Amino acid sequence: MVLMSSGFDPMQTTYRVIGFGVSDHGFFNQFAFCSSLGYAQGCYNAHLNDPEMDGAVLIKVQHETWQVLQEFGTEGKSISYGPLGTFKVQQAPRLVMV
Repeated sequence: MVLMSSGFDPMQTTYRVIGFGVSDHGFFNQFAFCSSLGYAQGCYNAHLNDPEMDGAVLIKVQHETWQVLQEFGTEGKSISYGPLGTFKVQQAPRLVMV
């Protein structure tokens, strides 16, 4: 039995770009999965110049670790890492002082 390789190396560094904003239908995320930093920065800059976006996040992913490289408009937002290696930006919970 021969297993075919998809060519994807799970140890390879990848980049995730998330643009986010609010539309008539509520809060939304727009995702991009990039294999090079240059392409990821291009996607990030495109989100910054898009009038429908309120902000953007550029994340570097290496196997099981991740790091936010650039972010804009994230005050009051949280970046979460979910199952299957997915990221999303969402409204941060409101903290109440008691």
